[in-house]
Amino acid sequence: MTGHELDTALPQQQAAEGKPVRKRKPAPQGKPITEIISQIFEVSLDKDQSIKPATLSKTDFKIIVSCQATGGFDAQLADKVAEDASKTDPQLSALTQLAVAASRCREDALRYALLTFCVRLASALWINRHRESHDLFLNILDGDKGLDSTPLRFLRNSLAALYQKRIEYVRSSPPVTPPAATGSVKALAGSELLTPAELVRQLDNLLLIGGLWLLAKGKSNPSQAIEFFAELLEERQSRTPSNRDVALYLAEQYVQHESLLADTLDYFKQRAKEQETHGKRLQSALEHSEHEAARLKAQLTEHKRRTAEQAQLIAELEAEISRLQHTFEEQQLDERAKRTHLRDNTGQVKAKAFNLLIENVLEPLKLSLSALQREKPKTEVAAHHIELAVESIERDIKWFKE
Repeated sequence: MTGHELDTALPQQQAAEGKPVRKRKPAPQGKPITEIISQIFEVSLDKDQSIKPATLSKTDFKIIVSCQATGGFDAQLADKVAEDASKTDPQLSALTQLAVAASRCREDALRYALLTFCVRLASALWINRHRESHDLFLNILDGDKGLDSTPLRFLRNSLAALYQKRIEYVRSSPPVTPPAATGSVKALAGSELLTPAELVRQLDNLLLIGGLWLLAKGKSNPSQAIEFFAELLEERQSRTPSNRDVALYLAEQYVQHESLLADTLDYFKQRAKEQETHGKRLQSALEHSEHEAARLKAQLTEHKRRTAEQAQLIAELEAEISRLQHTFEEQQLDERAKRTHLRDNTGQVKAKAFNLLIENVLEPLKLSLSALQREKPKTEVAAHHIELAVESIERDIKWFKE
């Protein structure tokens, strides 16, 4: 919600609650805003002849917020202010206040012009001002390859890396004595003489200005900006927080009818509820995942058991197959030997039968036939040969029976 919307919503809320509506005080009128900005950063001395730090008063803050004029923010004014601001605001604290006031401007054109001026001034004061850029944030974001979640995150990581290198360099370098001031003025030399703690402060202010600038340009939405600024606030948290101080601070804001604080607290309350709901969903999903993992683990164990049993059965079957195959091969060898032996026996039988028929049967029969076919048959000779044949058959017939 913008400052203008809050200023409109508060009287409407009071009227709805039956409370008397407070009329808004007219905006303070006076010096041009360009003159106010010049005076914020101009060099002035205190009683010790030291340069006073730049500050933005509450009155000037209100004038800037309510101002409507948009002209005069040219390069000449920026160069003049930068020259003074390098001495009066090296940590960019006052510039950050100006950027916040600019962001609260009700006029869009003035708000954009003032923020552009703040970015130009920051670009002329930060540690890498030698690059002579008018928009350090744009130059940094040109290197964004989309690896970070948001431009704000990329900007913070990039600036933090640059400043970390500078801080390490300052810590490792010997102390530098500031140059003597002209006359009795104790001059400052800008960011070259900043301590590591002051460089951290300058980095924080740059991050705040960059966050406001990206919000104004529409490169980050309000929710992202809130998270970003909340992270910056976390770094400012006290080491010894006091609940009493927090309670008194809330009481002061209530007395001042500060509705933005209530909106802020409500925003974080809603975010906390959303986070709690999201956490419960994640817890439920985690429990479901754990149950599913347990079920799958049990299923996997059962599969492993069955696989082991099947592997054992396969091994037994393979062993049985191997045994049967060995037995089969032995049987084949036996059958082959038997066939070979049978062939040998058959040959012997054939040879024996052949010899029996030819030598012991056929020849005696032929001689017997020849003796009987003579004019005077010799029956005695034929009978003798037939007897010899019969004896041979009777003698050899036993061999065939074995």
